[in-house]
Amino acid sequence: MIQIKMYPAKNGDCFLISAGDKVKKHILIDCGYVETYEKYLKKDLLKIAQRKEKINLMVVTHIDADHISGAIKFIEDNNRERYIHIDEVWFNAYRHLQIPKKSEVKLDDAELAILDREIALGKSFFRRVNEVGVAKKEISAKQGSTLGALLLQGNYNWNSMFGGKAVMTKGNQIINISNFKISILSPNEDKLKKLKEQWIKELKKKKWNFNINENELFDDAYEFMQLMIEEKLSIENKEISKNSQGDSIDALEDYIDKVYSIDESANNGSSIAILIEFKERKLLLLGDAHPDIILNRLKEIGEVSFDLVKIAHHGSYKNTTNELVEMLNSTKYIFSTNGAKHHHPDAPTIIKLLAANSTCNKQLYFNYKTKISSMFVNNSLQEKYNYEIVEGNGEEPLVIELLEE
Repeated sequence: MIQIKMYPAKNGDCFLISAGDKVKKHILIDCGYVETYEKYLKKDLLKIAQRKEKINLMVVTHIDADHISGAIKFIEDNNRERYIHIDEVWFNAYRHLQIPKKSEVKLDDAELAILDREIALGKSFFRRVNEVGVAKKEISAKQGSTLGALLLQGNYNWNSMFGGKAVMTKGNQIINISNFKISILSPNEDKLKKLKEQWIKELKKKKWNFNINENELFDDAYEFMQLMIEEKLSIENKEISKNSQGDSIDALEDYIDKVYSIDESANNGSSIAILIEFKERKLLLLGDAHPDIILNRLKEIGEVSFDLVKIAHHGSYKNTTNELVEMLNSTKYIFSTNGAKHHHPDAPTIIKLLAANSTCNKQLYFNYKTKISSMFVNNSLQEKYNYEIVEGNGEEPLVIELLEE
C-alpha cells in the first residue's frame, strides 16, 4: 500500500509518502511553515524513527516560505539532536547557481556588514511569516540559519545523487531510491539560469558591487533574499479568484477553453517536480513548477496516466494550461492550500481538469475546505463530470491510500 499524507500547511505544501509492508520507505516533500512541522509533521517523524525507519528522500522543491520554513525548523531540530536519519536531501540553493564564485577573493569588513544586515532583515521576515522564531534563541549570522547552512552543518547527503550539483532534468534519467523509481520533470538548465539572472538583478538593484565568493554568508543572504521576493499577483488573477466564487455552472464552464498567460516567476520555475513510481503505481508531484516544462517532459517520457497528481502551485490557473490538462490523466487530484494569500485554488484550473477527463470516476482532494472547493460540491456538476470532492478539516492531515496492484 502507498499512503500519501497531505498536511494542513496553510497556503503551502507538505507531503509524506510512505510505501511498503513491514519496513516502510518514506519520501518527504516540502514542510510547509514552522507551525506545520511543529504541530503535525514532527509527530509523524518521531513515530517513523521509533519504528526504526528513516526518511529515504527529503525534497524541498524551491525557496519559498510556504514550502521551506518548516524544513528549516526540522533540520535545525535534527541537528541539535539527530532523532531521525535522512538518506538523501534534494534542494537547490546558492551553491548550485551557475555563478563563478571567486574563492581567492576575501570580503572586507564593510561588505561583511552588508551581508549581515541582509541576513538580519531575512530573519525578521522569516519570523513574521511564520509567527514564531526559527530557534528559541537568536542564531548569529556566522552560524547560519537557513536551510542550506543547516544542511552543511548537519553533514547530510545533499544532492549527492547529482554529484553535489543542482537537481535538474537530464534526459530520461530514472533515479532509484529504495523501491521508488523517480524521474525529474523540473527544473531544467534554462529555468535555473533564469533564477541566476534574478539573483544578479537583485544584487545590482541593491548596488552590491563586491565580488561573489564562497563565503557561507552568501548562502544565507541568497536564501533570505529569495524568500523575501514577493510573487506579483496580477489584477487579472485577483479578479478571476474573486469573481469565480459566485459563478453559475455555465459561467464556470466558460473557463474551459480560455487561455491565460503562464507563471513566469523564476522561483516557481526552479521548483523540483518529480514522477514517483512504486511497483505499478505512479504519483506526479508538481511542486510550483511551470506548465511548459512539465508538458514537455511528460511528452518526452511518454507518461499520460497517473494514479495521483498533485496539482502545481496550489491550483493556480497560471500553472495548469489547456494542453497540460490533457496530459494529467488521473483518478485522483490533490490541492494543497487554505485559500489564503493568493486565493488558490483557481476555479478555471479545476473545471479544465474535470472537462479534460470527464468520463472516468475521479476524486478531488482538498486539505482545507475553501470557497472554491465548496463551489464544486454540486450535484449537477458532479454527475456531468463524474467526480467526488473530499475536503479536509484543516486541523489534521488528509490521508490518501493506494492499494498495490
